[in-house]
Amino acid sequence: MATSNAPASEVRSTSTVPEWAFLALLLGLAVLAVALGQHPRRGLDFRVYLLAAERFLAGADLYPVSDGPMPFKYAPLTAPLFLPFTLLPARAAAALWNLGAVVALGALARLASRAEPAPRERAPWPWAPALATLALLPAFHLELFYAQVDGVMLLLLALAAVGAERGHTWGPAAAWALAVLLKPPAVLLALFLLARRHWRVLPASIGVGLLLAVPSVARYGFEGLWVQTQSWMETLARTTPPWALGHNPQGLPTLLLSLVWPADTEPTGSALTLAQGIALAIFAAVVLWSRAGAVELLALCCLGVTLLSPLAWRANFVMAWPLLRTTAEARTRGGLALLALAGLTGVLTSDTVLGAETARQVLLWRPYALVFTSLMLWTTWQSRRAANPNVSAVSPRLPQDFSRRPPATGH
Repeated sequence: MATSNAPASEVRSTSTVPEWAFLALLLGLAVLAVALGQHPRRGLDFRVYLLAAERFLAGADLYPVSDGPMPFKYAPLTAPLFLPFTLLPARAAAALWNLGAVVALGALARLASRAEPAPRERAPWPWAPALATLALLPAFHLELFYAQVDGVMLLLLALAAVGAERGHTWGPAAAWALAVLLKPPAVLLALFLLARRHWRVLPASIGVGLLLAVPSVARYGFEGLWVQTQSWMETLARTTPPWALGHNPQGLPTLLLSLVWPADTEPTGSALTLAQGIALAIFAAVVLWSRAGAVELLALCCLGVTLLSPLAWRANFVMAWPLLRTTAEARTRGGLALLALAGLTGVLTSDTVLGAETARQVLLWRPYALVFTSLMLWTTWQSRRAANPNVSAVSPRLPQDFSRRPPATGH
């Protein structure tokens, strides 16, 4: 009996190695998160959020022009969301926020995992979460360096999608409403909800959004909130065009603009809007053509939140983690090559590797937009191919749905 049990034990032991590798990466990110959060000159974006919360508490203007190059760029309704962090010292609050982003990644990995494979399906490659994290380490470093919101965004979108798949309404609606407030491009999750026929979540999210407006209405009044909303839109209109064709932006709208406008110039507002519209049309057409299952569809929507934004830069590609994970899970040569290319892009655009000026010149080629658009096209093609019964009969596909759990009652 001992001999027959040995191979099973060995398999179980080997299968835990990828999990431990992923946990080790999370632990390393957690240490980095706290270290950068504690640093007085790091976490600049989060300090802007804290300042907005303090201004909200005082009933002051959230978008003064005097803020210069670091204004608050989020909707007025988001300012009170950061009020709990004002109770802590700024360094402790930034460290806690960063740590929350790492915890969110760990929760996302478990929450959005695939279902157990059916008899005609194959299991996902267990190394996928670790490899996706490894490929995005440069992006995670920048995310934690500035204490941005992408880690939290990923978890919110996953909570919305997975919750809707499990038959819930108000939980997913709340998560999606918060995500859209933090980053309006998160409205792209509507593609997931419509394709998967989660009709009730859409109106419920509007109801949640109205509830989230109550603190701002109470503080500023309806007229004052309208003034703040106008100031927010003016801030975006003032700050986005000068940024759009610099070396940092890496979204698809910037890539499209680069075909017509020279680098480091300022496009017109109409050109920027047109580029965003074309990018959105391309993305929606490709995603709908793909016939992707729930897992891939969520991954594509998460990427789209960053890829379709004219403000997207290297740190924001943390949002591509679900897509890199699904790519690695399939363990195809083309997919793994693109995964390696994504990791290489992060390394080769780092100031410490190439030097600031060389890295700047490389970034002007929009390598992130090119690589992650390629990943999007690869995923949609693979999804379309896997949906073909003739192909799936020869080559077993991965489970298309999220991990199954007993449905909750009362929803």
